[in-house]
Amino acid sequence: MFIFKNKINFLIVVIFLSSCSSMNITEENVYSDNVKTVKASSSMPENINLDSMAIFANATVYFEFDKSSLTSKSIQTLKSAVDALNENTSIKVTLSGHADERGTREYNLALGQRRAESVSDYLVLNGINKSRITVKSFGEEKPLAYGQDESSYAKNRRVEIN
Repeated sequence: MFIFKNKINFLIVVIFLSSCSSMNITEENVYSDNVKTVKASSSMPENINLDSMAIFANATVYFEFDKSSLTSKSIQTLKSAVDALNENTSIKVTLSGHADERGTREYNLALGQRRAESVSDYLVLNGINKSRITVKSFGEEKPLAYGQDESSYAKNRRVEIN
């Protein structure tokens, strides 16, 4: 009888402890050398009332070298962004276009702009009002990775949706 009682107490403690755990930060990183993909993250401050706050996960869309066209992976990310924006019509987003360090400063600013405009066009074509979108280009000025290899360059060819 004593062993049975300890197992029940142990089970109760395990259930209690597992029900107390929670996670407030979610982050997903997916990288491939062959396919440029998505990085999405969301974090929630502890002192926010969820009843009065619209939640939107920031997303990043990656591009191929010297391109501003969307890939199939990019479109999957943007579909999720469109859904979130349609569910939360008060949210406005800023699209920040970036490029890797190859090319002149002026060329990379223009490329970052074209990339951000490409994302903006997709959002507008899928029902998001243009007045909710701000487009900026930073060119090569705000890299995520500082290496001079393809992996670093790939991380810097992006549009951040914030």
